[in-house]
Amino acid sequence: MEPSVPQQSLPPSYDEAIFMEGAIGDSQSVPSAPPQPMPYYTTAPPTDYGPYMWNEGSTIGTAAFFADFVPTDVTKFSLTNNETFKDQVTKANVWLSEQRDILLVACETVEFKVRSGGYVDLQRTTYKESRSERTYIAYGLRLWVRSSGKQEGKPGPQLCYYNIIPSISYSSESEDQLSAMNRFNVTFQQKPFPGRVVSIETLKSKLHGGSGIDADRTVSRERGEEKTRYIMIMRIYFEKGATELPPRGTVGFKDFIPQHGQTHTEAVGQVSFWLQQGSLRGYQVTNIQTVPVKEKSGEATSNLSIRSTYTEHSNSNTYYIKILRIYYVKYEGFAPPPDAYLTSKAFYPTYSEVYETASSMRSRIGAWIATTGVKLISIETVPTRVGHSEERRLGYEAMRTHNHSDRCETWEYIVWVYINGEYAEPPTNVIRPPPRHVKEVDDCAIL
Repeated sequence: MEPSVPQQSLPPSYDEAIFMEGAIGDSQSVPSAPPQPMPYYTTAPPTDYGPYMWNEGSTIGTAAFFADFVPTDVTKFSLTNNETFKDQVTKANVWLSEQRDILLVACETVEFKVRSGGYVDLQRTTYKESRSERTYIAYGLRLWVRSSGKQEGKPGPQLCYYNIIPSISYSSESEDQLSAMNRFNVTFQQKPFPGRVVSIETLKSKLHGGSGIDADRTVSRERGEEKTRYIMIMRIYFEKGATELPPRGTVGFKDFIPQHGQTHTEAVGQVSFWLQQGSLRGYQVTNIQTVPVKEKSGEATSNLSIRSTYTEHSNSNTYYIKILRIYYVKYEGFAPPPDAYLTSKAFYPTYSEVYETASSMRSRIGAWIATTGVKLISIETVPTRVGHSEERRLGYEAMRTHNHSDRCETWEYIVWVYINGEYAEPPTNVIRPPPRHVKEVDDCAIL
């Protein structure tokens, strides 16, 4: 029985977060290239990019950090009575309004384990799902922000979001994800977006039989020995008021499917090469996401990646391939920024008798970003299995995984930072190297 602890108050302010105590050091993960003194953009930006995100020179050398918003006092007996995702966005907007001179880097939905007592421990960087007992998962909102580098006293931005839900048919083929996004674009041809597109994400939502799809539901009950059916929805986050007039535009995505044995970093290099060929010229990359896709014998992975539903089995292992999905936007009437040169950096929770806390991990990430002066494209948090065959070999770099039908599942949070341009690692006397990555856990009950 875990002790009941009070729910954490609102996340810290920017100034509080960057001075949080914690170990510094992380894992390097960039496409192979000789270290360069961060060239980034070599041409001066136009005077106004409108709704396109442009990290001005004033942000260079500023930290970035995350703030989490999760349902409180979770009830496990009536899941639909818990706070909705809309409630989390409302809480986030209150917090943002109290901040000054910050920019939104990325928004994402993150899975957290609900502890006994109905609370979410936001300091945990690992968790486990039981095979035979019920595990309750809360879906919270994580904001990634950084200082604008200015002292204008300007209140923080405000968010809104839009769920794209594929049409489901139980008698014929359901609408795929690409068709659902095209439908969204048709809808918004005649009206403007609510604001600048900050991030787009694809996430699973449990199908609850004949009760329909509740994309804003924040608590789910999982049980390893039960067959579970999921639908893949897309969520678009907008920053309201980023421009004088709401912009019009088009969004889309492109999937990159790793080859057998290819690592996450190598897949990022593949995406970077594609971008450097001018394949997205005229568009801006909003963010990159690692999306698990269920593998199915006899069907091309390119088709599987856009399927909107899948089943996780209870009596056999379910195998997944992790694709990299790059999201992009094009706004009408504005010249987009130059093509991006994509590189990446991975951060994992360090382990020394116990796992590192989220505050410590957040401090390390912010310190590294501030020290290196990188220009951010986006950041994502990837729950990653620990101790399976691929993960034992490649750790967080593994692009294939599977759900064990007969054992508990142990997870850790890996943070991938996506950067525009090459970067050089700070000297070890400035940021010390981290302990080695722990690739397996002997006793998942400790989590």
